[in-house]
Amino acid sequence: MFLKKLKLVNYRNYLDFEGKFDHLKTIIIGQNAQGKTNILEAINILATAHSNRAERDNDLVYWNKEHALIFATVQTQNSNLEIALQINTTGRRKLKINDVPKKAPQADLLGNFFAVMFSCEDMYLIKGSPSIRRNWIDSVLFQLDSKYHRLTQDYQKSTTQKNSLLKQSFESGLSRKALKEQVEIWNNQIINSGSEILATRLKFLEDIRPITRDFQKNISKQNENLDLIYKSTVQLPDCVIARSFSDEAISQKQYRSNEIASPSVRNDKETLKSRFKKALDESFEAELARGQSLIGPHRDDLLFLINDKEAKSFASQGQQRSIVLALKLAELKIIEKRRGEIPVLLLDDVFAELDESRQDFLLHNLPKDIQTFLTTTHLSGIQKEFLRGAQILEIRNGQLVESAECGV
Repeated sequence: MFLKKLKLVNYRNYLDFEGKFDHLKTIIIGQNAQGKTNILEAINILATAHSNRAERDNDLVYWNKEHALIFATVQTQNSNLEIALQINTTGRRKLKINDVPKKAPQADLLGNFFAVMFSCEDMYLIKGSPSIRRNWIDSVLFQLDSKYHRLTQDYQKSTTQKNSLLKQSFESGLSRKALKEQVEIWNNQIINSGSEILATRLKFLEDIRPITRDFQKNISKQNENLDLIYKSTVQLPDCVIARSFSDEAISQKQYRSNEIASPSVRNDKETLKSRFKKALDESFEAELARGQSLIGPHRDDLLFLINDKEAKSFASQGQQRSIVLALKLAELKIIEKRRGEIPVLLLDDVFAELDESRQDFLLHNLPKDIQTFLTTTHLSGIQKEFLRGAQILEIRNGQLVESAECGV
């Protein structure tokens, strides 16, 4: 997969930007707050339909403008695509692919273009809040599974409606029985979409876990074993990638993947739904007291273990960087394996976080023909091998002021 052209109109701090790319490596250089990351963000939106930096679409539109435009020309293995995405301050979007209007801009955008974003903020994957880790899982699955985006939208609508009902319960005058019946209506919808989300997440972790482990072993010169554990509010099968919040019977020793076999997570969906319903029924009083839904994938987490110890508490900064690097390289492989396309790699100032050995590992573990975009404030901290033959773009105040090829 190759991004040949990108045009931004009224996007963030760009009134009009156009970049043409014919090199495998493009380095975007400029001082902080000049708009380098905005370019990568726009590219990543084409892959995931979301921005991890903006809470609302209104934040993506240039001040005092009504909409922003992202135009892209993409070359895939089988065809060329022209993607035109209009982002409006109202929150509604418009999408054309090869000049054909699409009825569902968010969903129809997904599956046409693939990218992996690696930024400094990804370092918070280990020590940050659970929502950061859930968002990472979802951003990958949006690209891998065409139905996953619809599932998350359905689930969010149901939980929003249920939360509204719970918050208004004391003012509604409903009897406890009538309230519980109404809550169960939303719970049934939550179970249907939520169990699908859980199954999809678990299958993804089953696939990416061994790849991530191998990368971590190689980065650490065989000294570190990495485990990914899905921590759920619903009782899940006892396996090395899934654990319930309430399941205290699983000991630290059982986390060790070389001591127990990992059963397939392709569970019987009816069993998963039954366990989901049981957890919701048991949490009714607690949810009523809190005024919010406490059970489901929106409350789940992902744990990282290094040599059987939770990385969030015990990993050094170097180990955390290695885990994230291993995750991103595994993400590349998973997308290529499932979608049959090498995704575009977006590196947002990450070389400032990676020492020379980790830069070298990244460089020598990338697919041979991967297109890479890298932002940086200066070139001095980047290995010469990576710079060789790269296209250099210099950005100042949202303007492209220089374009050249690096002859290092």
